Amino acid sequence: MVSIPDGELQAAADRAFRYLAETDSPPDARCDAILGFGMFDLRLPRFCGELHAHGRARRIVFTGGIGAGTGRLGMPEADAWLAELRRSHPEIPAADVIVENRSTNTAENIAFTAELLTGGHPGLAFGTGLKTALVVASPSRLRRVGLTLRHLQPGVRIFRQRPPASLAGEKALYAEHGVDYFAHLAGELDRIVRYPTLGWIAAEPLPLAIAVAHARLRDGLR
Repeated sequence: MVSIPDGELQAAADRAFRYLAETDSPPDARCDAILGFGMFDLRLPRFCGELHAHGRARRIVFTGGIGAGTGRLGMPEADAWLAELRRSHPEIPAADVIVENRSTNTAENIAFTAELLTGGHPGLAFGTGLKTALVVASPSRLRRVGLTLRHLQPGVRIFRQRPPASLAGEKALYAEHGVDYFAHLAGELDRIVRYPTLGWIAAEPLPLAIAVAHARLRDGLR
């Protein structure tokens, strides 16, 4: 392993975290839907419920099947998110929530959701009925989800949102699931660099400071 001082590694992780977790200013008008991308952190569906309760969007769409690190949920991610939403916001009408529970990666999240909306909820089809969306995902995945949506569904204007989060808090949460969070951050940056060449997400070159942080994180794993 390359010897990287702890302070430098921490600083690189913090810079990468803030970049990946960047949000957008919410729109003044109500959006057509909240798109929640499932994972094991059940604070996220509660946050989706808060957005809906405050009138930020008409509908909620949860997407996610059985993914990496979600075995403890005991069910598809979207089903677990729906159950948590029912506990935290029982007043939200069942008709306002749509669940896609077969997908296993981000591209499938979007493709299977598009199929579900077109077939079962044509009034919410991407780009026609659903033109604006608040996108909720884990902090480290939020930028990549946005880039994937931009590439696959350019007719939808998205606004990335998440609850408050910190590097320390996310690192502890992922450690509970046996995941090295610094390695996870490096992996997310790897995907942002590589996936455009594969035609999977929109291209967004890393800013110089983030490229340096990426290199430091990768060196720290060797």
